[in-house]
Amino acid sequence: MKKLYTLIVVLFTLISSQTTRADEGMWIPALLTDNYSEMQRLGLVLTPDQIYDINKSSMKDAIVRLGSGFCTGEVISSQGLILTNHHCGYSAIQKLSTTTANHLKNGFWAKTKKDELPAGFSVSFLVKIVDITEDILADVTDENRGKLIAEHSSAVRKELSDSGAYAVDIKEMFSGNKYFAYVYETFGDVRLVGTPPESVGKYGGDTDNWMWPRHTGDFSMFRVYASKDNKATKDYAEDNIPYTPKHHLPVSTKGVDKGDFAMIWGFPGSTDRYLSSFGVRNATEIDQPARVKIRRAKLDVYEKYQKRDEAVDLMYAAKHAQVANYWKYFMGQTRGLKRLDIEGKKRGEEAAFDKWVNSGDQARKDKYGNVLSMYKDAYAVYDAKKLAETYWMEAIYGIEFTKYGFGFSRLSSMYAMQAAEKDKDKKVQMQSQIDGMVQRIKASTEGNFKDYYAPIDQEVMVAMLDYYMNDLSADMRPVAFNDMIAKYKGNTVAMAEKLFECSILVDQDRVMKFLDNPSAKKLKKDIGVKFSGIMLDFYLNGIRAMFAEADQKRATADRLYKAALFQMHPDKAFAPDANSSMRFTYGQVLDYSPGDAMQYKHFTTMKGVIEKYQPGDDEFDLPTGYLDVAKSKNYGDYAKEGEDLRICFLTNNDITGGNSGSPVINGNGELIGLAFDGNWEAMSGDIAFEPELQRTISVDIRYVLWCIDKLAGAKHIVDEMTLAR
Repeated sequence: MKKLYTLIVVLFTLISSQTTRADEGMWIPALLTDNYSEMQRLGLVLTPDQIYDINKSSMKDAIVRLGSGFCTGEVISSQGLILTNHHCGYSAIQKLSTTTANHLKNGFWAKTKKDELPAGFSVSFLVKIVDITEDILADVTDENRGKLIAEHSSAVRKELSDSGAYAVDIKEMFSGNKYFAYVYETFGDVRLVGTPPESVGKYGGDTDNWMWPRHTGDFSMFRVYASKDNKATKDYAEDNIPYTPKHHLPVSTKGVDKGDFAMIWGFPGSTDRYLSSFGVRNATEIDQPARVKIRRAKLDVYEKYQKRDEAVDLMYAAKHAQVANYWKYFMGQTRGLKRLDIEGKKRGEEAAFDKWVNSGDQARKDKYGNVLSMYKDAYAVYDAKKLAETYWMEAIYGIEFTKYGFGFSRLSSMYAMQAAEKDKDKKVQMQSQIDGMVQRIKASTEGNFKDYYAPIDQEVMVAMLDYYMNDLSADMRPVAFNDMIAKYKGNTVAMAEKLFECSILVDQDRVMKFLDNPSAKKLKKDIGVKFSGIMLDFYLNGIRAMFAEADQKRATADRLYKAALFQMHPDKAFAPDANSSMRFTYGQVLDYSPGDAMQYKHFTTMKGVIEKYQPGDDEFDLPTGYLDVAKSKNYGDYAKEGEDLRICFLTNNDITGGNSGSPVINGNGELIGLAFDGNWEAMSGDIAFEPELQRTISVDIRYVLWCIDKLAGAKHIVDEMTLAR
């Protein structure tokens, strides 16, 4: 195994040191020097140590992970001020809003630090990245791989955590050919500083989502707080103080031009660039069409009730946005993959791989000869059974009470285990565990029901179960569910009516009454708890088992295929797939042509905002006073003389979900914008990057500054930043 590791390291070093494409690749910061000469050629001025250094402050110290990686933010002042996207702060802003203080609708700007509001999420700063491949793969064989990697990962995590001071993420790269440890310091006290009205931060709504030209002011602002000695704290405390960061990004007011260097740093969530042709076909023909259909049904129910009641509209604003975003994403990705014939291109790559394998010696054939057959066998299972998983994730998990009910189903199981236990002392111990579970459920209940509207969930349940019944054969559903629905003669409306009439899971008063006096008997009889338990058990013990062998075959094939690619193309640079670890991507500000006789400029302006304006429209209205300020053309330092105010711009950077809120940085290390979207024509990019089409859409930092200063009148926030003019 040591020899295999040595081979992998040599290969990785080889491929990383070659000249790379400036417009493709989410690269590992610790390997920055491998890309540095090309970055310099494109316009980078900073030295590698100014960008990434673990011993002294560098640019990486200004990049933060939001929560566990749902978005990215950047520090833009010496007082811990963080900038991210509006849609990244959306859920926090929604939770802080009421119908009388609707920050989501009307915007919010803290006049002083005392006015800043607890956001309810944490942020993490990267401390360092460590190549741990040798430690993780030591003595690993095919037979002991899972067990030994888990043991080694646990040991590395313990060693690097510094007795719990740091969080350590072990990240697998290239399907297990490389491993890195990402070490983070996490701050739990984050507060909302400011947000524009939703009609600015979400201008264009679902219509403009993933589209260019774009005119969205997609930004919000938070602040990181620390203890009095500037150390990370787990929770909000009134006497915490604004965090003094190791580094913060200067904010450029100079603007961008076509061809300018641009790099983006952040936490891209996931890509699947090495997906096989079998996987592409499964996605486009089976998985994604189902996701689109199910999500559209949920959105129809949400919108029906949101239009009727302002309070319900606020309650479901974030939920609607989350469902709608990937509803449109999956539509666009399927369209792009088919239009570009990615399945055909992948088959061509696999044919070249097969030819390479069979043209080599026997050792090569022995090692790689079964890769394509493993893919074929694995996807035969996926093609036959994938919908069982897709419908569970999208339909069953899309019924809100179901996931809340998982805790109750576990509680019911604990009661059953206690009843079966003969030892009195163990029964007492188990009662203590039961009491702890009851308290944990109690603690989560208020938050669960804050934005819950039972009539929506009931109608969603009917729509989801109708799909579940009609689109899946009985053997792809839990036997216990089939028995349950049979009692209602397949009538999903009747089953939903009974559940919402009786179950504790859909009514806060009922559930709190139960939790004050919990009863195993009542849990066992509750139809909602029973339904949730059936579905949880099916996922844990049905779906996982259904795919266990296929998953193992695909994982092995992935690892071998990627190792073979390194040997096949020793002069080509390969970037690992995104996996919610810090990456950087670099390129240029560029326009593009989406089709014949079509040419898109690399920026949009205030003129476009006004052209799209539709008074009273849910997506294209503007807040009170916006037009007056805009038409005055009082742009100050935020627009060049004689130019209209620029709103958004394009680069050819390679990003994906998780990069939302990522800083777009020029060659001098100055902030020029915030990445927030990709373009419709290149929605296939998470699987197949298309350099001529793929563009990142970013809000121009000068529009952000204008919104804060001129529109909101919050110049004190701008004054806190370090402006580069």
